[in-house]
This record gives sequence, C-alpha cells and structure tokens, in this order.
Amino acid sequence: MALIFMTGYAANRLWRGLRRQTLSANNGKLTAIGVLTGLVLVVIGNFAINAYWHNKAEYAGYQECPAFTLLTNRITMTAWSKDETLCLDNDARQIIVRGTPDETHQLATHLNARAKQQQAKQQFLQQEAQRKSDSSKG
Repeated sequence: MALIFMTGYAANRLWRGLRRQTLSANNGKLTAIGVLTGLVLVVIGNFAINAYWHNKAEYAGYQECPAFTLLTNRITMTAWSKDETLCLDNDARQIIVRGTPDETHQLATHLNARAKQQQAKQQFLQQEAQRKSDSSKG
C-alpha cells in the first residue's frame, strides 16, 4: 500500500512537473500520512497472515521446527513438518536449503530410499537370526 501510494505520488509530481503545474503545500503531509498508514497496514497484515497460516498448519497436523534447525539461512521463513525428527535430521538439513518444492520432492525421495534401505537391513538381520537359530538346532 505504501509503495503504491509513493509511486502514485511520484508519478503525480512528475506529471505536474512536466506540465509545469504548481503543487499544493499539503502534498508532503499527505505523502507522510499515506506512507505511515501503509507501513502500519504492512505490519498488521504481516501479523494477521502469519497467524492465519500458523493456525492452518497446526490444524493440518504440522508443527513448527525449532529455530535454527531447518532453513537456517532463511531468517524470515520457518520450516514446518509433521515429523519433528526431520527438523533435526542432518540429511534433511543438507537437502532443504531454500524451502523450494523441488527440495521437498528430493527429501521425499531420499526418505523413501532410506525407508527401503532400513527395511532391507531388517529383513537381512531377521534372515541371519533365522539361520543362526536353525544351525544351532541342527
């Protein structure tokens, strides 16, 4: 809002300057009021939007990652996850740098591969335990 107001004011001054029209003395006061009003709206809007998305994310089952865990180079962004252990996962930290949808897809692919690897490991350990028990019985 403040940016639109200031751009409009600058365009108005330029237009009047090109047409050699005089400007009223109230233009400075009007600009200051508009800029301050715009800044107040930006601050209030920021709180309102953040509160809205915060509530929406919590309702969907997401929880905010602790500060400086994911997106450590993004001061104005917060990472959200349904699984808080991902916030502290080193592999997730290396993949999620900017918070883009592509990084989210890469993380999902990595987590699926990790789950398959762990499943194969468990299956191997179960087979080894079964062989040991079979060989001790025989």
